Amino acid sequence: MNVLLIAPYINLSVDTNLHRDNFYPSAALLHLASVLRSNNYTPTIVDLNNAVVHNHRENYLSYCKKIIIENLNKTKPDLVGINCLFSGVFPDVLEFAQTIKSHSPNLKIAIGGIHPTTYYKEILSNCKTIDYVAIGEGEKTIVSLAKAVEKNDDTLLNEIKSFAFRDKDQKVKFNLQRDFVENLDNLPMPAWDLIDMNEFGMKLDNYYNPKNLPLKFKSALFSSRACPLDCNFCDMFLVMGKKHRKRSVKTIVAEMEMLKKDFGVNYFSFMDDQLTLNRGHILELCDEIIKRNLNIQFDTPNGLWINSLREDVIAKMAEAGLVLATLAIEHGDEYMRNKVIGKKLEKKKIFEVAALIKKYKIMSSGLFILGFPEDTNETLQQTYDMMHELQLDKMTSTTLIPFPGTALYKQVIKDNLLVHNWNIDELWKTPISHAQGEILIKPYNLTIDELYKWREKFDNIRYQYWKTNPKRDANVGKSRYKKV
Repeated sequence: MNVLLIAPYINLSVDTNLHRDNFYPSAALLHLASVLRSNNYTPTIVDLNNAVVHNHRENYLSYCKKIIIENLNKTKPDLVGINCLFSGVFPDVLEFAQTIKSHSPNLKIAIGGIHPTTYYKEILSNCKTIDYVAIGEGEKTIVSLAKAVEKNDDTLLNEIKSFAFRDKDQKVKFNLQRDFVENLDNLPMPAWDLIDMNEFGMKLDNYYNPKNLPLKFKSALFSSRACPLDCNFCDMFLVMGKKHRKRSVKTIVAEMEMLKKDFGVNYFSFMDDQLTLNRGHILELCDEIIKRNLNIQFDTPNGLWINSLREDVIAKMAEAGLVLATLAIEHGDEYMRNKVIGKKLEKKKIFEVAALIKKYKIMSSGLFILGFPEDTNETLQQTYDMMHELQLDKMTSTTLIPFPGTALYKQVIKDNLLVHNWNIDELWKTPISHAQGEILIKPYNLTIDELYKWREKFDNIRYQYWKTNPKRDANVGKSRYKKV
């Protein structure tokens, strides 16, 4: 039985001239493909978020549809799975589903990711081209679904955990009983052999490269899953739960070693939500990288929990190859950061860690969020001042999004804080980018115009303190966000 797995291109900007400097294969699809193959199914990966598609970005949808149809004809799948990680790609996922159904009307389509996990009822009630939704982690679900499709037995659908579908009467049915992979080492090695790494090759000349390694490819890795913390805006627990689960160090480093040997990968991105939560685990991981003399570099794009960063951890990560540390700061105001968001993070600790990162010659990046209901001119000034005081190499600020299932979402709905024409009942089909510039929430004590002005001020200092190559981004000093 053949299964076609698709990841959409992530269009980061309406500006088609924006050039991305890196791509890496979808870790989700690689894991799904590996568990399918270990259960005697034949997966094919079509990862459209790559450099080749990016070069066709002005007409990427038509180009992607062409590739999908080619693979439908070539592989003749019995089941299609589409990754819909972010809300921003959902319109494209629908386009792909329509293309697939027009080509093969009887072919079953499943989608998974944060967005469908959140809106499975709305999607299945309104989108007839989507047959199934995997809720949360997908490995166990995709195998169970493949068995049901293979046997052509719809009664088996009722037994699949973390799953939603339409029954014969078109009624949406769901089983929310979670089925997490408790032991991540039970998962087979991701199916790296099923992708063409050359499609992801980029010139990474602007990357901080103290070891002067040949950098052409990046690979995303997970050493753990889930985050037990309780930030009021975060929805990752909907997919991964809150129980922190770790891969063994030997399996992680074995994967890194294979990627370096077989594909020439020298640069890795650890996508963990909590890479350093367990001090013993991160120290052991770094020691193993050093012991095997891998000679690699890595970064942490999802943000590190600052409270977990002691000097011994930072020093060991630097020795192992950490070149860019992203810090999940979120806000410069003490009350906002700790009482509203729930970070439990003191200003003193932020500055201590920032100083240590500089001490060990690691590039630094900070994550900040603006537009909380409680934000004021004074609280945002605190964030702005902190950005300048910290002088991190890069600062990324995003506009707050009220994701369903979060404490923030409940607050926004209760107090009727959605702005303009944003309709709560329509959010399931609304493209919301992870780099959202549009404002969705009206703060209690700020006008929308004031918030847009802060949005631009924050954006304009993104790379003000960047040291290796200040011209790395054509948009440095320019706001990418427009008032709508």
